[in-house]
Amino acid sequence: MRKVAFVPTREEKERPIKTFLEKAGWEFYYIVKDSIFDAYTYAIKKYDIMAKDKVIMCHDDITVLTSCEIFNEIIDKEVDDKTGFAGVAGPKKLNKTGCWWHGLGKEYPHPESFLRGMVFHGSSITDCFPTYYGGFGEVHVVDGLFMVTTGATLHNITTKMPKDYVGKWDYYDMYYSIQAHLKGRKNKVIPIPILHASQGEGAMSEEWDTNRKAFIAKYGSKFDDITLPHQSQLPQQA
Repeated sequence: MRKVAFVPTREEKERPIKTFLEKAGWEFYYIVKDSIFDAYTYAIKKYDIMAKDKVIMCHDDITVLTSCEIFNEIIDKEVDDKTGFAGVAGPKKLNKTGCWWHGLGKEYPHPESFLRGMVFHGSSITDCFPTYYGGFGEVHVVDGLFMVTTGATLHNITTKMPKDYVGKWDYYDMYYSIQAHLKGRKNKVIPIPILHASQGEGAMSEEWDTNRKAFIAKYGSKFDDITLPHQSQLPQQA
């Protein structure tokens, strides 16, 4: 079994995530493509990912805020042959907006919220704030900020960009993880602390919204109709 990390990026350079994952014993590859769908599809084939391999798929602007030993211990314990995708944020059930971070059952951040996970946002650990979504455990889909899966799951889903998508970097995470969910694999949020330098600025763009609507058209009949609280109470995308 190999441990492999794929990080789509527009520029290969030394970043905290590369340093950390190589120290933790993961094969690390930057994938430079103009589409995140193309990046992951290419990488899975190029690096000959096998069923038992564990694969990290994540953003390039994150920092892991724990030791390599604890990081690997959590993944070894939480990712097995029944896992779809394990991540750091996601909803117990998607709502009809198709935006996982809108999946609130009660006023945020109620412990019985439909959301799970926690992400630190900011430029550095001394200049950041935590966004608490909820506890940990099984979810409907996971956010693409950080995902870990197996080769078996990747070979059991379609990773190419859907024909009705326009945005080349949007809604891949929910598209991938909902496929795994519908095929009986368990998606989950696991307790790995991540610092994200961005706050999801790409959300709400025209291309993002086109992909969102396409995603809802294909899968939305199974989503919950949740009454959302006021926008000021909604957390941000991971």
